[in-house]
Amino acid sequence: MTKHDTATNVEILDAFIKIAPYLNRLIQDDITIGIYDTKQLLLNIPGETFALDVSVGDPLAPGDIITEALRENSDKVAMVPKELFGFPLIARAIPLHDDHGKIVGGVGIGTSLQKSNELFMVADSLSAIVEETAASLDDIANSVTNLADQVVDANEIIAEVMTGTDEIGNISSVVKGISDQSNLLGLNAAIEAARAGEQGKGFSVVADEIRKLATNSKENVSQIDQVIQRITSAVDALNKSFSTINEVSSNQAAAIEEISATVQEISRNAQSLSSMAENTLENQ
Repeated sequence: MTKHDTATNVEILDAFIKIAPYLNRLIQDDITIGIYDTKQLLLNIPGETFALDVSVGDPLAPGDIITEALRENSDKVAMVPKELFGFPLIARAIPLHDDHGKIVGGVGIGTSLQKSNELFMVADSLSAIVEETAASLDDIANSVTNLADQVVDANEIIAEVMTGTDEIGNISSVVKGISDQSNLLGLNAAIEAARAGEQGKGFSVVADEIRKLATNSKENVSQIDQVIQRITSAVDALNKSFSTINEVSSNQAAAIEEISATVQEISRNAQSLSSMAENTLENQ
C-alpha cells in the first residue's frame, strides 16, 4: 500500500469522523452514528434521547448491519424491534471505499422511531375513540328518532281523545237539552195536575218524578261538563308538552346530524393520520 493510498483511506474516514458530530444537528430525526474501519468502531455519536451499548474499539460483530454492509459491499437497511431498546429503531449502514473501490470502513446510522411510533399509537387510539363516539352518536340518534316516533303516536292518541271529548260534549249538550225539556214538561204537567184537583194527584206524582229526573240529569250534565273541561285542559297541556318535546327532538336530531358529520370528518382525518404514521414507520 502506497502512502497515497493510506492517506486517501485516512482522509475518507477522517472526513466522516469530522462531520459525524454535525449530522445530529442537521438531521431532524433523533439518530445515533457509528464510524467503522474494517475491524472496529472508530467513533460513536449517541442520539439525543438514546444511546447504543457500544464503545470505541469494539470489534465488528457478526450479524450487525454494519458488518453485513462491509461483508456484502452493499447498503443495508433493517428494522430493529422495540423489544430490543424499548422503542423501534431503523438501522442503515453503507460501506466506504477508497479511490480504487476497496472497502476501507463503513458508516452506520440508527434512527429512533419513538416519535413516529407514538404518533401511530395516538392516531390509532384516536381512530378507535372516534369510532366509539360515532357508534354512540348512532345510538343517540336512534333513540331520538324513536322518541320522535313515540311523540307522533302520542299526538295521534291525543287527537283521538280530543275527538272523543268533543263527542261527549255534544252528547252532554243533547242531554242538557232533553233535561230542560223534561223539566218544562214536568212543570206543565204539575200545573195541569193542580187544575185537575183530586183527579190529578197521580199525574202530579209523575210530574214531580219527571222534574226530579230532569234536575238530576242537568246536575250530571254539569258534572260531565266539568270533567270534560278538566280533560280538555290536561290534554291541551299534554299536547303543548309533546309539541315542545317534538321541537327539542327535531333540534337534537339536527345537532346530532351535524356532530355526526364532524365526527365522520375527524374519523377520516384520524384514519389518514394513522395511515401516514404507519407508512412513516414502514418507509423509514
